[in-house]
Amino acid sequence: MTTEQPLSPVRATTEQASPPVLIRRDDFNAFYTQEMSAVTVFLMHQGATPYEAADAAHEAMTKLLPDLWRTLDHPRTWLRVAAQRCYWRQSSTRTTPTDPVPDRPGGTCPLTTVVISEFQQTVLNALRQLPPTMRTVMAWDIDGFTYPEIAEALAMTPAAVRQNISRARKRLITLLGL
Repeated sequence: MTTEQPLSPVRATTEQASPPVLIRRDDFNAFYTQEMSAVTVFLMHQGATPYEAADAAHEAMTKLLPDLWRTLDHPRTWLRVAAQRCYWRQSSTRTTPTDPVPDRPGGTCPLTTVVISEFQQTVLNALRQLPPTMRTVMAWDIDGFTYPEIAEALAMTPAAVRQNISRARKRLITLLGL
């Protein structure tokens, strides 16, 4: 029996080009470049707007500096947990900015690499209709983490993760009319 990784409803353009590569622990710029768009998309899968996701991802990334990211056993997992918490702390009354996102030196804005098609937007809207726990485990699953990794990151049992993902998939099938 083979298992396939689910396709992400929204992908960063850099993710489409190549799979994640191992990053040296002393190369934060490479880690930032590889993970910033991925974490932004991860938060969008949890219901964040692109602006909320980018803000939370940047806030979490700054917590890794100057040296914390080198000492972590699983910096990708830590970054997603921290970004998720930053997103949850954001004010629910925040309004979406109407001004364009300013250009930053070196192209550091993750919003420039996120491409959303009409179908992907439909999937994101369906994900937003899921209960918070289902939405959270689906975001981790879509981002390529295994059930044991998700369980550890979210302080759940692997069985609970499996059950939430199964229920979320059934609900998504209904919501998307598949």
